[in-house]
Amino acid sequence: MENEEENEEFDSGSTEALAEEYEMKRRNRADDIIAAQAVICILIALLFIAGSIFRPELTGEVFAQLKSLAADSSEVISNPIDIILGYIDKL
Repeated sequence: MENEEENEEFDSGSTEALAEEYEMKRRNRADDIIAAQAVICILIALLFIAGSIFRPELTGEVFAQLKSLAADSSEVISNPIDIILGYIDKL
């Protein structure tokens, strides 16, 4: 009788097995990473907005530093958009 109950728990059609299969599929999705990055970007934007209201001089300095880092040409990977625009300009 115990063996029958254990077999029912691990049956591929049981609720527990389906829930476990769903969780395993859900853990391996890239959507969670994309959603986390979107939330981080929104929080950073909100911090910049709040900073520009309450501490504009400090926020300006941070934004200037961010712009200088973004414009730095010693990057490891080239920006693909810049490469595509370079090819379009040659046409």
